[in-house]
Amino acid sequence: MADLTTKLGPLTLKNPLVAGGGPPAGTVQHIKNCVDSGLGAIVTKTASTVWYLQRYPRPYYRLLDYKKDPQHPYDDPKDYFWMHREHNSCYEPIPFAEIIREAAPYCKEHDCKLIGSFSCKTLAEWEQIAKLYTEAGCDALELNFCCPFPPEGLSKSEQDNHVGIYYTMHPEAAVEVVEHLKKIIPIPLFVKMNPDGSNFVGVAKMLSDAGAAGVTMFANNKTMRVNIETGKPEIYGPGPGTGTGMKPISMRWVAEVATNVQCAVMAGRGAVDWSDCIEFMMAGADAVQYCSPLMIRGLRCVPEMLREINAFLDRKGYKRIEDVKHIARKQIYSNQDLVDKVKPLYASVDYTKCIGCGRCQHSCFYDAISFSRKAVIRKKNCAGCTLCSQVCPVNAIYMTEREDDRSHFQALASAHPHLAPEGFFDKEGEDA
Repeated sequence: MADLTTKLGPLTLKNPLVAGGGPPAGTVQHIKNCVDSGLGAIVTKTASTVWYLQRYPRPYYRLLDYKKDPQHPYDDPKDYFWMHREHNSCYEPIPFAEIIREAAPYCKEHDCKLIGSFSCKTLAEWEQIAKLYTEAGCDALELNFCCPFPPEGLSKSEQDNHVGIYYTMHPEAAVEVVEHLKKIIPIPLFVKMNPDGSNFVGVAKMLSDAGAAGVTMFANNKTMRVNIETGKPEIYGPGPGTGTGMKPISMRWVAEVATNVQCAVMAGRGAVDWSDCIEFMMAGADAVQYCSPLMIRGLRCVPEMLREINAFLDRKGYKRIEDVKHIARKQIYSNQDLVDKVKPLYASVDYTKCIGCGRCQHSCFYDAISFSRKAVIRKKNCAGCTLCSQVCPVNAIYMTEREDDRSHFQALASAHPHLAPEGFFDKEGEDA
């Protein structure tokens, strides 16, 4: 069995599965339940100093594109979209520290790191709560610069809006908070960034330089879906949402931050099952947060994911989970690599497999496929895009490297050779 221990900045986790801040860690008993499931770390439900967000919005969840099977009630589909309306903890941060104080010994006893999540408005509040959470027994803090979304229109003062996403949108204010807390707080500070921001590499570098041990990328985007039968927006309008379709975007930023910033990265937003943890870590993550999957599947999924991760590592011959870190990130091609290393391709057909269904022809927009009972590839038209080989239901199409770039460029311009840039065609190669 492989060693699942992973380094998360200055922290050592017994495994990379982390409960993201939310209802799974909102009470003492829920935190203990998370510990019992086998998670490597737990981020507590965010407690906020904003009065409104302790009461509203009322919790409401919406599972979209979620296929249920009454014959197999515990078979969970991987592809779905999750939207929610959820308040921060109904407990203010000061009383929430009592929850942390009671749960922390149990976490330490079971080697599960406890990370306190909170969101404040003023520097004085950030300092007060950070000290309280540290004294209560947190192993690290997650400064929630992601959610909540400010309660514009319902706040009592403009200062009430300086919370959550405000700090991602105003990184200079975020830096001020991190720099101040770093001087007085002895445990690691992680920063949760909002995916509706921008320049994440630049912001992550600013936060790292200010003293943050790492960043969390991300929580939910502000999204919108519509029920076309009723014409009404789901969950009353734009609201936080996530799903597997967002994983590629999260992964892109995880890889870029891991490449360009010297800090730990906790991935999230789009991770659903065990394989997502491996994929994120290969892209550059040090640990992976799960929240909505724990709520949908229940904590029973944690030991299942740990077993699957171990089985994968054993099958691939990895001795440690650390061995998979950054494998993919280190193989990302630059634009120059795409020119220098990527060879042009063309498609060919294995006629022992081709069933003549015509599926490939409908997907070819380079006019490179015709039919004579079975698929026929015109090499001089084939751009080598590989789509035909991927839609073929019997895997009868395979790709081969071209001999040179010139024939590839000629294929790209074969529909209108007279419009091609100078040098694409010459007399000798026109019919190649």
